Amino acid sequence: FVEDPATEHQAIFWIELAADGLFAIDIMLNFLTAYGDPQTKRLVVDPKKIARNYLKGFFFVDIIATFPFGLVLSNPAIGLTNKVGKFGRLPKLLKFLRAAKLLKLMRLQQFILRLETEYNIHHGVARMVKVISLVFLVTHVVACFFYLIGLSGGNDDEDGGWIYREMYHDKPVASRYVASMYWAFSTLTTVGYGDISARTPQEQAFSMMMMLTGVSWYAIIVSSMSSIMSTFDAQNKAIRDKMLSVNSFVRSAKLPLPLAQRVRSYFEFRSSQRTFLMSDHFNADALLEELGSALRTDILLHLERDLISKIPFFGGKVPQFVADTISMLQPMVFQVGDTIVREGSQADEMYFLVRGRATVLYGEKEVLTIEAGSYFGEIGCIMGGIRRASIKAVTVVELQ
Repeated sequence: FVEDPATEHQAIFWIELAADGLFAIDIMLNFLTAYGDPQTKRLVVDPKKIARNYLKGFFFVDIIATFPFGLVLSNPAIGLTNKVGKFGRLPKLLKFLRAAKLLKLMRLQQFILRLETEYNIHHGVARMVKVISLVFLVTHVVACFFYLIGLSGGNDDEDGGWIYREMYHDKPVASRYVASMYWAFSTLTTVGYGDISARTPQEQAFSMMMMLTGVSWYAIIVSSMSSIMSTFDAQNKAIRDKMLSVNSFVRSAKLPLPLAQRVRSYFEFRSSQRTFLMSDHFNADALLEELGSALRTDILLHLERDLISKIPFFGGKVPQFVADTISMLQPMVFQVGDTIVREGSQADEMYFLVRGRATVLYGEKEVLTIEAGSYFGEIGCIMGGIRRASIKAVTVVELQ
């Protein structure tokens, strides 16, 4: 917000020149930066292949965005403005070539995608950045056109363009830009305070078009932001929906309070242990089934690394065996006094005690206490038949 016009124009000139310089450095770096081959999934480091790939991609876009139109148009030695001055407003229109720098934003999608994939940025955050960038880009373009219409509407203080009516022609460029952005935001969001109004036919026609655009624009932005915000809470929403279903089942079955509490505790425990599977957007088990055996093994060993470390049985076993066994485990929780295994029942499951203590009963006699890290039921699971003993939880017991 510099008051002196000469100083202001000089500052803008040097800012544009610095931006052009940074863009030029970016072009040079792109000729020296390796890229990933989508066919072989390998990093290409050959300079000739890098240059060929860049020339086929964003090179010409970057060249147009980097060309110093501001320097060329304002340099008296070149005299381009004087040569085309006889064409009326053509010199002013040539200044719009500076907008070519906005072409750099074509690479924003690619940049955000890289952040999302390489740095594990939440998809909702990436979408929000894209929506906000689009909002500011569209608003900037609308503001620039509104400013241009204000300049072309005449310099009369009463009936001229809004720049002159609102006495902005003597204000710094920054103030004029803020005023244009303010009008664009208030119009596109259908607020329209009216302090900067449209009076000339050109301004009125443009305002009507922007009002019509703003109705759909506002709806699109609101729906997009609502969709984005819902992705941040997808996991908790899935858990809440599951617990609502459990509560509905408990009420419909008219379970007694102690039994209902046990059912709720069981599902709450399962939700807390398998939250990475709870999502409205994907089925983790189905995704894992589609993967190759080696990749699925690595993922399962990573996801269940804490559980594997708590079960000594898996120590020294080959990774494929551990992963296959882990994929068949189901988390369970039992409260104090609950019967885990009942004597005389069918023996078709094996259990790993991850947390807590349990006792083995022959009839009514306690013969053994088992601790975390133990496993039981393997003989009946292998040989079949019926259980020869009961097992009860002494503390809160977590099983797999």
